[in-house]
Amino acid sequence: MIFDIAALIFSHRYLILEHGKIRFNIKRRYISCGFFMRFTFKQLRYFDAALRTGSIAKAAVEQNISQSSITAAIDLIEKTTDSELLRRMPAKGIVPTELGVEVGARVQQFLEQVRIFESDVLSITGDPAGTLKLGCYAPTAPYILPPILKRIAQDYPEISIDLREGDMQSISEQLNNGMVDLALTYRRETPDTQPFAPMFRATPVALIPDASPLAQQESVSLEDLAEHPMVLLDLPGTQAYFSGLFQAHGLRPNIVHRTKSSSVLRGLVAANFGYAIMNICGPNDRSEGNGYIPRPIRGDLDAPQYGVAYTQASHRSALVKAVLKTCEEISSLGEFDHLLVSSSPD
Repeated sequence: MIFDIAALIFSHRYLILEHGKIRFNIKRRYISCGFFMRFTFKQLRYFDAALRTGSIAKAAVEQNISQSSITAAIDLIEKTTDSELLRRMPAKGIVPTELGVEVGARVQQFLEQVRIFESDVLSITGDPAGTLKLGCYAPTAPYILPPILKRIAQDYPEISIDLREGDMQSISEQLNNGMVDLALTYRRETPDTQPFAPMFRATPVALIPDASPLAQQESVSLEDLAEHPMVLLDLPGTQAYFSGLFQAHGLRPNIVHRTKSSSVLRGLVAANFGYAIMNICGPNDRSEGNGYIPRPIRGDLDAPQYGVAYTQASHRSALVKAVLKTCEEISSLGEFDHLLVSSSPD
């Protein structure tokens, strides 16, 4: 059930939103919602959690509530709609019916509108406030998130961050489905029409085992690397990119191991199973005793932009504008420069 904003009425001490059977009273940054219908916000959230997780037990853990409360919410919404929305399947959890998928999408959209509305209202009388759902490409999270979260905590203490990590493909899908407000990611997996605020270009860098003869060189070429075994970070979109670096020069990498973990990748490189290519080189990657050493790659290379992806709809939120401004300021101050390695000329 979706409720559009019908009227915003400002008075001296209250902001009142009325539409049909819903009434919001906002006073001194506190929102109270009075419902004159048969289910509440909490019950809608419980239903949404069950649909997303496909499990009453998982939904209960996520919402920190009893399983009986989740079940009661589902039963009430099904009774209200006079329809079966979620089928309980033994050993398979719960599966939505065709109508359940449609109702679930509307519930999710409504909850998202309420969340954005609440944060925007809280921002009227002061700095942006509320919860922002932030997605981040997992391999880059340890390096990109700390300075951003620290600055947000300093400048906007009323903003809380709900972090979501994943590969570039899943983060992009979550952004376009409204599951996250912003996504810290590479430009590679975002459509050209997707609004994107770049923060830096990430030139590929090789992580070379200490035991490799290539470690004695100040820089390496793709021709050098193609002759040695490679450990590949194998996430959606990464193989096409890393292989494309070589293919653009008529070469083919010798991939001997694949992993979805950047930590495992570094461990395999340190154990001399092969070199790896990354786009971000953290401070620990430059430390002695790791078992590997970063080396610039010579030549003209595809260096993707890294930044913040968002949607036109989310950009209307005061929270999103504040965090975009924070990311822009941090980037302009060069706080990510230590993560980058410049390519060497031929």
